[in-house]
Amino acid sequence: MRLIITEKNNVAVKIAEILAAGKPKQASFLKVPYYIFVDREGIDTAVIGLKGHVMQVEFPPEYADWQKVNPADLISAPLVKGATAKSVVRAVKKLAEEADSLVIATDYDREGELIGLEALELAAEANGRLERNVRRARFSALTSTEVTRAFAHLDHLSHPLAHAGEARQDIDLIWGATLTRFVSLSTRRLGSQFLSVGRVQTPTLGLIVEREKERRAFVPVPYWVVSVDLGVGPERVTAVHKEERFLD
Repeated sequence: MRLIITEKNNVAVKIAEILAAGKPKQASFLKVPYYIFVDREGIDTAVIGLKGHVMQVEFPPEYADWQKVNPADLISAPLVKGATAKSVVRAVKKLAEEADSLVIATDYDREGELIGLEALELAAEANGRLERNVRRARFSALTSTEVTRAFAHLDHLSHPLAHAGEARQDIDLIWGATLTRFVSLSTRRLGSQFLSVGRVQTPTLGLIVEREKERRAFVPVPYWVVSVDLGVGPERVTAVHKEERFLD
């Protein structure tokens, strides 16, 4: 059996509809849906959709206590991966046990490559042979033409691209957790009142604050606009001086 793993369930549904010689059969494991069909080349196939990232990077349990762990220690702390959707992980492993080949059909971008690598690692835990029998389907639209072309020209996973996504993930955790704890402890804002700091959210908040300062500091200044209405017969046009606004 060939196993196809997509990033989301709706993509799995569409791929099954496009590739199946007949009508795909829906099944489920732990309430996680997957779709079984025979493709137009006679290959028994199962396709399952993830829920985006089903694994997340985190600190080991010994770093959980904000009061006891120095925030600076998080910078060099080891990182571990834990499942965020355990039922999906178990469903992937169950299907992987029965598969003899694997196709990663996650989104065609950096995060999709990382999610695909995580899916391969999960499948390989259940069936080590899949590490040697894995291909990558790359498509940018869920159309019959695009998906059919992608599966006719299967590629390989880009480990450098996936590791770039992994580096982004690690940086987000280390940067965010270290500064969130430092700022929250410094201001004694703990528990539900903690102050969140993030690689993207904090600079964005800074831009909003600067714009708000500009808005509050704005002092309106009277100005004049010189314009003239011109017309020949029924035709009318308004002309404005090239300077547009005169302040004095």
